[in-house]
Amino acid sequence: MIASRPMARIALALSLLVAALSLVMFLPMPTFGLWLVRLALRETSLGLALLASLAAGLAGLGQRRSPRTSLLALAVALIGGLLATSPFLAAGQDFAASGNSFSLLEYFRGAPAPPITPRTLPLSPEVTADVYRSPGDGSRPLVVVVHGGSWQRGARGEAERTSRALAAAGYVVADVGYRLAPAHLFPAAVADVKCAVGRLRERAGELQIDPRRVALLGRSAGGEIALVAAYSTGDAAIPPACAVADAPVSGVISLYAPTDLVWGHANPLVPDPIDGPRTIETYLGGPPAARPEAYRLASATSWVFRPLPSTLIVHGGGDQLVSPEHARRLFTALGDAAQPVELLLVPFADHGFDRRSGGVGEQLARARILKFLGAL
Repeated sequence: MIASRPMARIALALSLLVAALSLVMFLPMPTFGLWLVRLALRETSLGLALLASLAAGLAGLGQRRSPRTSLLALAVALIGGLLATSPFLAAGQDFAASGNSFSLLEYFRGAPAPPITPRTLPLSPEVTADVYRSPGDGSRPLVVVVHGGSWQRGARGEAERTSRALAAAGYVVADVGYRLAPAHLFPAAVADVKCAVGRLRERAGELQIDPRRVALLGRSAGGEIALVAAYSTGDAAIPPACAVADAPVSGVISLYAPTDLVWGHANPLVPDPIDGPRTIETYLGGPPAARPEAYRLASATSWVFRPLPSTLIVHGGGDQLVSPEHARRLFTALGDAAQPVELLLVPFADHGFDRRSGGVGEQLARARILKFLGAL
């Protein structure tokens, strides 16, 4: 049997590790690599809480021989455990408001996603889509998914599990690619998404799509592209990249997207792991003073004074790559213009939180997205 004194020391070492890692979840990171560590810790914080419980148990076993060390270990373990469970405690009210309960099984195993094999479908020389559809006949609503990647990287298929889950819920999901900067500046990506929507509608009979019920869903930079594609319908300044009708969509879902690029360029986060102003300039071809019209057209907040589809804005309250202020600014602008809009700010969630299937934020966002799509 392990002696009580080493037991207390082990408990203290483990509790200090948990507290340190839990503290990292709340510290801004200066580099992208360190930010990835922070994101990973936030998305697995329940594991840290379990380690804190283990440390507390070991402290109890060592209390008789080393009461002071054990008491210190217990106190540190409680602090670390409280920090680690913060995302769960903060999200409790949101789960209650949504009428959904948090699934511990999904947290550790991931959300159910049937093995639906996508069909790769060329839509134009520049645009290809992976189309997901669960078995069964009859026309279904279409969800067009637009990937992120700072407008310069990324590819379709990055959130395949989510696409399969949406397909299993009764939607046809088209995960589309688009041309990337700096080789192709704005509005090439938006024009490609409009082309994809038009081509998919043209093939509605073949794909068993209801062309009247189409929604766009974009993540990060893809959220900006999806918003502008949905909001600029029929505007000659941003035509589709191919000869298709630029018809309105029913709804658009923005996940942690930059919505006001002039404001974002002038107000980078500190620290800024991705050099936000330079990233925006690479997409738009220069700073705001040199490209004012591009910045205006690429900002969703510029389009609110025209007929718009319903919008769902989802953003992490702890996003260190794209400030949650982008979500608030768009929500306020749409509300002031009497446009249909919903906002979900996920407490503590960082950028890309929904990429971990079954995470606290992902469960909240998935339930809200399905509810929003069902009402279109």
